Amino acid sequence: REIEIKSTQNFEDFHDIIVQSINFDNVHDASFFISDDQWRKGDEISRYGSKVDDKKPTTEPAKKQMSKCKMASLIDDPHQKFVYVYDPKTAWTFLIELLKIVPDDMKASYPKCAKTGGDMPKQYKKVETGAPVVDDDDDFDDGPHTDDAAYVASHNVDEIAVLEGEEGEEGEEAMAEAGESDEEEESAEGGGEEDL
Repeated sequence: REIEIKSTQNFEDFHDIIVQSINFDNVHDASFFISDDQWRKGDEISRYGSKVDDKKPTTEPAKKQMSKCKMASLIDDPHQKFVYVYDPKTAWTFLIELLKIVPDDMKASYPKCAKTGGDMPKQYKKVETGAPVVDDDDDFDDGPHTDDAAYVASHNVDEIAVLEGEEGEEGEEAMAEAGESDEEEESAEGGGEEDL
């Protein structure tokens, strides 16, 4: 997607047009992260900002709030990059890069999606959850399953013009670790059955 937005508009306006342009619902939390050229996350601009709680002191830096941050205030580079994460549970991740700065059209309404390419990502995947029928005599492999809707959604890869979906490496590492621990448990269980 190529999105046009005024420098005086805020990150909440930007969030709203991104969600609208990819046809996602607008009910989940989201954050922008100021990014460097290697797409490493820096300061966070969250939808709701920091939650102040006097009872629980925190060492985390205060988060900026989308509605209070103007676009121009956080753009220091002609090719400024941001990482946008929608719905932390499924971690839809989009890479955003400033393409150019141009004069606005007095007759146009901003923000707007100026260009669209490719297929829209599907926010929710339909996953069959029916359990397989197992006979008592059959051996059943109870290994890790990847039919969980959150796992499937978080590992979807969609590339678009300005915003690119990115597959999270943390999820893959977690699945690899889970696979290793399941194998160790199975071998321990298997040893117990042989002794009997």
